[in-house]
Amino acid sequence: MKNNVSIMASVALLSCLTHTVSAQSRTITGKVTNELGIPLVASITLSGGSKIGTSSNENGDFTLTIPQNTSYLTVSSLGYETKTVTITGNAVNIQLKANADFNLDEVVVVGYGTQRKGDLTAPISTVNMQDMAKRTVSNSMDALQGAVAGVQVVSSGAPGSTPSVRVRGVGSFNNESPLYVVDGMFMDNIDFLNPNDIADISILKDASGAAIYGVRAANGVILVTTKKGSLNMKSRVTYNGFAGFQTPTNILKMANAQQYANYANATGNGAFVKKSVEKYGGTETNPAMDTDWFDELLRSKALITNHNLDIMGGSEKITYAFGLNYVKQEGIMDAKNNNQKFNMRMQADAKVTDWLKVGFMAHLNNFKSYHPNNAAFRQAYFASPLYPVYDPSIELSKPEKFGSSTAIGMQSGFWYNNPIATAFYNNNQTKGFQILPSFYVEAELWKDKITFKSQLSQRYQSTHNIGYNPIYYIDNDQRNDRSFLRSAQARNNNYILDNLLTYKDEAGKHHWSVLLGQSTREERWRETWVQANDVPESEEFWYVGVGAQGIGSATGYGENGSRNAGISYFTRGTYDYDNKYLLTATFRADGSSKYQTKWGYFPSVGLGWVLTREKFMENQKLFNQLKLRGSWGKLGNDGIQPNAGYATVYSGNNFSGIFGSEGTTNGTRIPGYRVGRFFSQVRWEVVEEWDGGIDFALLNNRLSGTLDYYHRTTHDLAFSRPIPFSWDRVYGNWGSVANSGWELSLQWKDKVGALGYSIAGNVTTLKNTVKNLGGLENIMNGYPEWSAEFPARIQINEPINFYYGYEVAGVYQNQAQIDADPIAKAYNEQNPNAPILPGYLQYKDQNNNGELDENDRINLGNYLPKITYGFNLAFDYKKFDLSVAFQGVSGNKIHNLNRAMRRKYNQMNVDAAFVDKLWTGEGTSNTHPSAAGSVASWNLQASSFFVESGAYLRVQNIQLGYSFDFPKMPTRIFVTADRPFMFTKYNGFTPEVSGMGFDANVYPIASTYSLGVKVSF
Repeated sequence: MKNNVSIMASVALLSCLTHTVSAQSRTITGKVTNELGIPLVASITLSGGSKIGTSSNENGDFTLTIPQNTSYLTVSSLGYETKTVTITGNAVNIQLKANADFNLDEVVVVGYGTQRKGDLTAPISTVNMQDMAKRTVSNSMDALQGAVAGVQVVSSGAPGSTPSVRVRGVGSFNNESPLYVVDGMFMDNIDFLNPNDIADISILKDASGAAIYGVRAANGVILVTTKKGSLNMKSRVTYNGFAGFQTPTNILKMANAQQYANYANATGNGAFVKKSVEKYGGTETNPAMDTDWFDELLRSKALITNHNLDIMGGSEKITYAFGLNYVKQEGIMDAKNNNQKFNMRMQADAKVTDWLKVGFMAHLNNFKSYHPNNAAFRQAYFASPLYPVYDPSIELSKPEKFGSSTAIGMQSGFWYNNPIATAFYNNNQTKGFQILPSFYVEAELWKDKITFKSQLSQRYQSTHNIGYNPIYYIDNDQRNDRSFLRSAQARNNNYILDNLLTYKDEAGKHHWSVLLGQSTREERWRETWVQANDVPESEEFWYVGVGAQGIGSATGYGENGSRNAGISYFTRGTYDYDNKYLLTATFRADGSSKYQTKWGYFPSVGLGWVLTREKFMENQKLFNQLKLRGSWGKLGNDGIQPNAGYATVYSGNNFSGIFGSEGTTNGTRIPGYRVGRFFSQVRWEVVEEWDGGIDFALLNNRLSGTLDYYHRTTHDLAFSRPIPFSWDRVYGNWGSVANSGWELSLQWKDKVGALGYSIAGNVTTLKNTVKNLGGLENIMNGYPEWSAEFPARIQINEPINFYYGYEVAGVYQNQAQIDADPIAKAYNEQNPNAPILPGYLQYKDQNNNGELDENDRINLGNYLPKITYGFNLAFDYKKFDLSVAFQGVSGNKIHNLNRAMRRKYNQMNVDAAFVDKLWTGEGTSNTHPSAAGSVASWNLQASSFFVESGAYLRVQNIQLGYSFDFPKMPTRIFVTADRPFMFTKYNGFTPEVSGMGFDANVYPIASTYSLGVKVSF
């Protein structure tokens, strides 16, 4: 009885306490928007200095539990006026007004710190992360394509591939990639990051902004800050993911069996047409066998999926964030090629005392990729449609019954191999993991004035690459008689220790800051590899070594590695008077172990003038912001070969001899050696750049933008040059290259009734010019193995690596034109057995001397676009949102090496567009030769015939979304089409060709269609 009474009393007491607590607090919900009704991420706290608060999500929604007697909330958001709101119920809608300095108060991440956007004197571009997150790509830099002025991104379609990124042109023959700084750690790329993990991206494009990174900054710097929690932030869990499929686009249409048969007969290759008909049926003008090799090689649909889970929050003294990400992308090649990665991100900051703060950040990345054999795409272009993918009649073919070109009498060799077999008999995989931990301690030595921060950032990466070739036989060329395994393990172990002392102060209208920094870094890379033959096909036996489960002994072993260290001292000072006159100056001294010249010095200075703060602009109502900028500075590039610290030894047949020969007795070959007599004296390349720009916002901040002119010159350009009267070449700093152009970015943002919309775009021009080659007239370059036939050339006062050849003036329509042309007449007299005929190309005599010689070769264009651009449209109506992004380039050229290879391989197939445009008689074509002429050596010289426009306009992204206003679980669903359409005249899979623009059939870029959801709670 007593127990029952006690229980009843306890229940009653608990009920009273619960009622009391309930009566003392209540929960309110709300939404924060701007004057246009656009949702804002804002901080909401109780007025009067209370620590109780939260923040709104991306849809502007928030939920907050407050004491019952609370009457006011304080709401603030970056770029808007802070507002105090009276609470009259359990739901509140808050509208914030943009402050007068809407664009100036935005905080921008710069090197080793942050600055107000209004204080910047450098053209630092920031990325709209909401737009970036709409891209369904597995690599973060692909999401930036067309989004930032001055930044060109050249993508590849292979799963897990890293795009080529260029900032303001190309100023080096060695390394053109920017430096990536991820939460303080130097990286070569950010292919391990998912766009959803990134909070901010700042791109330091000019010397004033990037000089703080000194010898690593010549190609630009991309600063990446990943997501973190916030103080007094209620825990928030967000899932964001999508699943979809990729499909090939712009598939290159090749000649079908009928077209190819007619073409082969016209070029004198009709014998294997006849043999195909005998073996597989049909007629010589319409063979029965008609294989579409690209259709066989490509999947119609390939899976892509991306799943993200984020947990973020914070209390009065601690913030935290935790993220998981899984990505899987199949390749559109119908073979074993895919990429999958698993990422984990952790962050925690703690305010230990009022003056001491500590923090930890870590990225863990696990990945595995199966790499395709891209040679299959080249072979698919070459392959005749007159034989099948599989041919059971070839008895020796094993283990799969693949068809062979030799079955119809064609040549054997790499270029005529069965492309499906090439893709199938390939197992090239890389797996590994990467850890990026960083720790920091920050002490406020003088409140609001002096802080000291020390941060240790590390990177450890381990990769294991396995390449396995099984035993197979298709024909005498496409075969592998012994299985082969190559196993390579590589390790990167880097660290950076940064120590930063920052002083900020002000006196009246004078504001200044000084940063003093010291950085120590070390980078180590090591690779070991082993190979063996006769390895079983099962992966469980892919181990080499005595006692191992696999093969017992190796047939080859090797090791490679590098180790570099550096120490740096740097400083940055900023000053402004009344936020009107701005000054930024930086200086960095870099010491490196790579060169005999140990130290390099990199200064910069930037000036700014905010006109809208002048008295003579007070009464104008057009501009909300107008600022002029100017900057100058020097940057370094140490991505070149280091000094040769030892003699170079050459060996080979050229230096060997046979001794002891007598009668019929063969002597013994004795290896010979030669020691290089010249040592390289190399130092880093130096970029000197100046920039002038305008930042503006007008019409009540609805229109904003920037305009810049840049001019950057690379001095001490490093390359290898021959030594006169010697076999030797020496690597050194010999030349210079200049890049210059304009950058314009614009954005218009407004709302009409319930319809909000924005239009944004950017355009960049580029002029690239070689200024000096150290006394050389030119340097010949080109695609490996084809540089002699189809050269690229580096020449003073011309762009880097322009295509060098003859200009096609037309096609000889009849014999009278040939006889009237001195060039053709002279050629026919010298080559009576292979004369120029009607239907052959006519080359322009540039100097009108009646001869076709070296002086008639000209600049036919190069791979660098003269103009890059991008623009996007965004609309929102009530709960719907729609965005469309476009991207394109113009002024660049592509060398269509696919067509040009006919110079050596005249039995190869031809694309359908080529066949359709061939000259078939007088007046039929003045651009393409006849079928017979297409395999004649006269028409296969380096010329403008093989150089095509690389211009294109692509619909980059379309996304339609719908948001559900669930109070406790805001949800957005979206459908996305990524890269659905492209408009180009180029005769290839894609005009996006990396390197120097020689297209030998790159991996095609796919369109992606997906469905996704984002849920927060």
